[in-house]
Amino acid sequence: MNSILNISKTIFQKSQVGFAAVTIRMSSNCVFCKIVSKETPSNILHEDEQFLVFPDISPAGKHHLLVIPKEHIVDIRSLTSKDIPLVLSMEQVGLSVLEKTGGDPSSCLTGFHWPLHSVSHLHMHVISPQVEGWVKSVQFSGCFFGSTESAVKMLEGK
Repeated sequence: MNSILNISKTIFQKSQVGFAAVTIRMSSNCVFCKIVSKETPSNILHEDEQFLVFPDISPAGKHHLLVIPKEHIVDIRSLTSKDIPLVLSMEQVGLSVLEKTGGDPSSCLTGFHWPLHSVSHLHMHVISPQVEGWVKSVQFSGCFFGSTESAVKMLEGK
């Protein structure tokens, strides 16, 4: 049987007053959940109570970051209008990290793959200055990718 096992995992994360135990929903076979729990190594550029930011392993541009929530959420289509603040926070965090790592937030692409995606854990792409290469241009075209603005518009209708 090949089903996703949702688990709750207690992790220790740095808080303003030291380290705190936090329980979040994770999926046992999700690579991004394994990065959150530190079971799989990654070059984490930013971590806070809600999000992780790290470079995409198959970059589509000079700067290509992924912003993920620590909690396992399948994808952008599983959200509703109540989750718009989450999406906007992901973008804000991603743009901040992009700027700190030498990218230009004024000339970047942010958004999500839908209806298809390679990892079933919500993740926002932040790419600067532009998508490079014809294969990546197809992957990040309007057929397979929606901007943050289009994601928010889609969620407003839910």
